[in-house]
Amino acid sequence: MYQYPFYTLSPQPSTVAPQKKLLKDQYEVLQIELGSGTYGKVKLALNHKINKKFAIKIISKSYMKQIFATQHILNELNYLQGCKHKNIVEYIEHFEDRDNIYIVLEYCEQGTLDELIKIKQKLTEEKAFHYFYQIAQAILYLHEKDIIHRDIKADNILLQNNNVKVCDFNWSIFLPNGGKAKPCVCGTTEYMPPEVITKQKHDKGVDIWSLGILLYYMLHGELLFRSKHKEELYEKICNKQQIKFNEKLSNECILLFQQMLAHQKRINIQQVLNSDWVIKMLKCKQNQNQLELTPIKCRSTAQESTRVSIVSDSSRFSNSKFTAKSLYTESPYKSKNQNQEIQHPMKVRSSALDQNNPAFRVEKRYFY
Repeated sequence: MYQYPFYTLSPQPSTVAPQKKLLKDQYEVLQIELGSGTYGKVKLALNHKINKKFAIKIISKSYMKQIFATQHILNELNYLQGCKHKNIVEYIEHFEDRDNIYIVLEYCEQGTLDELIKIKQKLTEEKAFHYFYQIAQAILYLHEKDIIHRDIKADNILLQNNNVKVCDFNWSIFLPNGGKAKPCVCGTTEYMPPEVITKQKHDKGVDIWSLGILLYYMLHGELLFRSKHKEELYEKICNKQQIKFNEKLSNECILLFQQMLAHQKRINIQQVLNSDWVIKMLKCKQNQNQLELTPIKCRSTAQESTRVSIVSDSSRFSNSKFTAKSLYTESPYKSKNQNQEIQHPMKVRSSALDQNNPAFRVEKRYFY
């Protein structure tokens, strides 16, 4: 009898696609990494329920506890949930599993301002102003809520439809009543002001300095202070030195630089938005019908320091946002007579402000 030869058949591939692992039964984390930082990675995710892309920040719980970063993450969640502004990245939701905390944010397709600057090498005054003004509006909004970002830099400015979205609140702090933060080296070295490097108490002026460094970067294509050695970089930042500007810069822009990068008597965000350069650029924009923007009323530094935020005494958590109290602030009124009447300035009215969203406190909460 004829014997048929025996052939080993290779297994046929399954026609059933492997089931995708979904976070919270809706988010598929894609392989595209949007960014990374000290506490985790940011990846692109697709929400299958609404077929929309989002950015998901994935934070390892074990690593977070290892570097004692719990409070930083809680602060970021608190500020993201409490801040609603067109130039601040939109918080969607957060959730957790046994290993990680997931923060879902809006997805900004155009990347970061840093990536744009590296491609363009440097921006014109008109283009730089387009981004600068929006970042300043976001800072105004935060400062009106007594929040200091403390890490304003090109990497933390996302771009969406040619508009900016400030992100990353890991270093942010709540400073009510014109208080000052205790000495702390925070933020990114190249953008740090002298008072942070020398470990002095600091206030909202740190964001103004960083904004000035960022504006210089946009206009020159390189950071103002650069060095491979941290000690040398510290020395450059702390020693007052003459700044070399692009010859094509306007006098109004150079004057604003000098005011924002002052070691003492630095201007505040209201004064930035009322500077000659900003008003000049606004008029040009309005004449071209590109932006409908109006400079806000100026408020003095003295008035800024006497502003008192009205907040609830309740420390209970709500479903909509965290409530918190900063552990690193010192009120300028603690040694004054408590019966002394404090003059409250009028509120600055601006499209950048959400008058219905009050300042909030910050307190510790731990994930389990």
